[in-house]
Amino acid sequence: MISARRLGPEDWEIWRGLRLRALDQAPEAFGTTLEEAVGADSPSHWRAALEGAMTGFVVEDDGVPAAIGRLLIEVDPDAPVELISVWVDPAHRGRGLGRALIAAALDHLAARRPGTRLRLAVVETNAPARRLYESCGFAVIGPNPEDDAELLMEHAGAR
Repeated sequence: MISARRLGPEDWEIWRGLRLRALDQAPEAFGTTLEEAVGADSPSHWRAALEGAMTGFVVEDDGVPAAIGRLLIEVDPDAPVELISVWVDPAHRGRGLGRALIAAALDHLAARRPGTRLRLAVVETNAPARRLYESCGFAVIGPNPEDDAELLMEHAGAR
């Protein structure tokens, strides 16, 4: 059974475990390195990753935490919300965890900021991630001005 839920600061150990695995297994997909994350390794650091402008999510596969992602929600209501830090454990890929994560993030956003644009950045050569995002309603809107190896995508249902 696949289930997605929001993570609170009290869930920092779940976030930490999956985030460190993601940075270890897919370093090319993230702006943070494993070394940076380990260097900042404290409960307060990991709690902060799930507070304030950050809203974290986990997807469990038969009770096992196997996918994570976060929404970065800026104070400016006209700014797009960003979907960041998305990762699915390779042992659980192809089972719908990525879709469940995106659906949870979209539901959360719709309940709190209806009509807000949802964006993400994806490494251009990461074809599996691009296919997932496209199948969930995202479309490429152009290159990422902050990283020439990435494309920006926006959810097609956004305003």
